[in-house]
Amino acid sequence: MQEHDNPIPDWTRQDLPPMLSRRFEFESYSATRAFLDNVAKIAESVKHYPNLSFGKTYVSVTLDEGGSKIGSESVALAQKIDALLLDEGK
Repeated sequence: MQEHDNPIPDWTRQDLPPMLSRRFEFESYSATRAFLDNVAKIAESVKHYPNLSFGKTYVSVTLDEGGSKIGSESVALAQKIDALLLDEGK
């Protein structure tokens, strides 16, 4: 992966400090809550934890890196989080 490429098109990439971020919007609080619960399950399974901020109908996810570039763990986690939307039919 080259430094200037964004490996996850729907996510915003930042290089300094390295991170990926995306905001997800939902129609109801229950949909927001279900998404949060599913993100938590995925994060636990891969032992890679995102920073989350949320409100009634949105969740902002940030995957930061401790290294000098966006790593494969963050890319894989972002892809798994995106897959949640496909599973829900959104």
